[in-house]
Amino acid sequence: MMSRSMASLDGCISASSALMWEDAVHTGIGRMPAELRHQEVIHLLPVGAQAFSGRIDYGDLAGTGLCRMTASPHRFQRALREGASLAASPLILVIQVKNSSYFEQRERSGMLSPGDWCVLDTYRPFGWNSASGCEQIIMTIQRPADSGLGDLIARGAAQRCDGKTGAARILQAMVSEVMGQIHHLAPYSAGSLASALTATAWNALQEQLEAPAPILLRDTQCSRLKAWIETRLAEPDLSVDTIAQGCRMSARSVHRAFSSDPTGSVSSYLWQRRVVQCAAALKNPQEMHRSITDIALSWGFSSSSHFSRVFRSTLGVSPRSYRAGGQHADWLAAWSGVVPEPDRPKAS
Repeated sequence: MMSRSMASLDGCISASSALMWEDAVHTGIGRMPAELRHQEVIHLLPVGAQAFSGRIDYGDLAGTGLCRMTASPHRFQRALREGASLAASPLILVIQVKNSSYFEQRERSGMLSPGDWCVLDTYRPFGWNSASGCEQIIMTIQRPADSGLGDLIARGAAQRCDGKTGAARILQAMVSEVMGQIHHLAPYSAGSLASALTATAWNALQEQLEAPAPILLRDTQCSRLKAWIETRLAEPDLSVDTIAQGCRMSARSVHRAFSSDPTGSVSSYLWQRRVVQCAAALKNPQEMHRSITDIALSWGFSSSSHFSRVFRSTLGVSPRSYRAGGQHADWLAAWSGVVPEPDRPKAS
């Protein structure tokens, strides 16, 4: 059977626990050879008042790494020291499962909502911001020697990719199934499965780069708008007009960018994002001293009655019942798989 291991971390980030998490990232994601780990520089910074917690469940499939990472709100940076080996630096394919994450590498950046994915080159420094926490499936792939694939990766790395259709959707289903069954697989199955996953990944990336220009433009605009909205989500006067002005677009262009978004419109997206943040605060033990109205007003709602109507319409339960009822504890996690959860990158 294929190897599978797990590392978890709960509580405050101390020197020893930070080293434990870094070691789990080395092993489960970066997969740097032990003799080269001193060349890897990792920084983890918890976001918000709660203590950091995380879990990495990882396995090896004939040299291709697969891991499922769940972590509380945090920022993450990784780089290699000068002189590190290119050949020993793999590529990572990140699939966003819950919440959303903002990534940066070189001159590129993007926002991953549930179902989105991207390829990052571990030879280059990159940063990650998951201000609402995250769950991701990460595939670590050895750098291909084929020059054609090298060019494809150079063009497609650090680009937000849509996982809803085509080879990307098939890839996500394959990765999820293999991750779930990896401890049941016989060794003779590993090589062919790893090759199939890798080939499908490159096909999915090729499809993304060949998508019609209008679709790519709309995706890029929508991701940019979501990042801008997230930095100002708590502002009560946030509206389509202020979003358009802040992003130097027309209101019509803003509406057009959200035309294919699962939420249906920019206004729906804005209110649902606020509901998600309020719901997280209502379940946060460190926020229990705050009233429901205080939490609602702090996230841009103008009144408690308006908040209650939108909250019930979105999650099917009142804010008071949601806060008090343990039976609703998983509703936010389930909703996060439908409503995109962008994080808070630095305001531009």
